Amino acid sequence: MNKERNIIIAKNIRKFLNDSNMSQKKLAELINIKPSTLSDYLNLRSNPSHGVIQRIADVFEVGKSDIDTTYKDDNDITSIYNKLTPPRQQNVLNYANEQLEEQNSKGDNIVDINSYKQDKIAVNVNGCVSAGVGERLHGETLFTEMVKAPVPPHDLALKVNGDSMEPMFKDGEIIFVEKTHNIKNGQIGIFIIEEEAYVKKVFVEDDRLTLVSLNKEYRDLHFYRNESVRLVGKVIL
Repeated sequence: MNKERNIIIAKNIRKFLNDSNMSQKKLAELINIKPSTLSDYLNLRSNPSHGVIQRIADVFEVGKSDIDTTYKDDNDITSIYNKLTPPRQQNVLNYANEQLEEQNSKGDNIVDINSYKQDKIAVNVNGCVSAGVGERLHGETLFTEMVKAPVPPHDLALKVNGDSMEPMFKDGEIIFVEKTHNIKNGQIGIFIIEEEAYVKKVFVEDDRLTLVSLNKEYRDLHFYRNESVRLVGKVIL
């Protein structure tokens, strides 16, 4: 977890809240998260997912990069180009044309679309699961993704949001889940914590349950008997 990035995000969210005279509770309601979750973002206890950052940007009608400066807007090239003098603009145009010609002339850029289609299969995805700070899980199909065949028999297909389970699961990867009420130590499962879904490796010891991220930049999550953690199922590997 990048602390400097989290500080920037929290600072920018507070700025837009102040500028728009909006309460934290109202913002949380508009982006469909709990006020306590937003408070965690603002107090650097956790970091928002890419989807949450986009929803915040949409509320304030700004770009993602206005919330998280690690993003770059699509119009950066145009902005820089417009600042150049006409002779330098021509240099940029000439170089861009050379790059385009080289790209179009390379034979290895040709893809057999029929072969591509045969290697892919459409999968109904039930939502996103966090490899970071939490996502809502849905029972119904939310969208369809093309994934590499073969696809194993499964109860749920979920899209990973975040990098806390790298290198095993990449951000944006589709994973498949078998619903179950039982899971063994060291297996990877889908867990519901305060109505948000996480993908984590699980360990149970005495009265403590620990959910572990494979990316060491993320801290382990510890829960005890009196805390509510619900197992949805185990990831099919």
